[in-house]
Amino acid sequence: MKILVFSDSHLTDKFEEKKFYFLKKIIRQSDFVIINGDFWDGYLTTFNRFISSNWSKLFPLLKSKKTIYIYGNHDRESYIDRNVSQFSDLQTHAYRLQLNGTSFIFEHGHRLYPAIDEKLPRSLNKILTIAVGSILENVSLLQLMLKRVNRIIKKKVKKELGIKEMFVCGHSHYAEFDLKNRFINTGFIENGLAQYLIIDKNKLFPKEEWYD
Repeated sequence: MKILVFSDSHLTDKFEEKKFYFLKKIIRQSDFVIINGDFWDGYLTTFNRFISSNWSKLFPLLKSKKTIYIYGNHDRESYIDRNVSQFSDLQTHAYRLQLNGTSFIFEHGHRLYPAIDEKLPRSLNKILTIAVGSILENVSLLQLMLKRVNRIIKKKVKKELGIKEMFVCGHSHYAEFDLKNRFINTGFIENGLAQYLIIDKNKLFPKEEWYD
């Protein structure tokens, strides 16, 4: 079984054709999908506007893959209604999957590193998201900050993990594949860059490619 794991695509009601066809391709090529948080961006749009947009063309395909949808900090459970079942079979804050003797634990990551946005009103978060989003992946100082987020999450989760457990998250927008510390961050899919994880025949394949 080929499993696709991705996070932090931050879709809105604004349609991006190249991103759509890229997501469609990698979803179609998989047998099972885990969306690990921040699939859509509740700071930039509403859930109703998102599911009414052209992104809904992905929904039947996602349903056919029995998609697991994990909530993030930008697509919180409180932002969503029953229509979430249009694109996912299960909605949760964490998901556990047993593969070849290892228990994979999927969480978005904000439980272990709560961002400042979780304490701010939604209206202010919209302004911050627009301001930061355009430069987030292009400034070396911010890259160091994102790497630090991973380091903090890794340190905290290490105290929770059992010997045969692997933690898989997103949230930081900084892809990392650290099997020694049983930690994987799948990165993000934005601004033409796609980072995600494929699990195929019990082997792990971190992926990075450009779609724009």
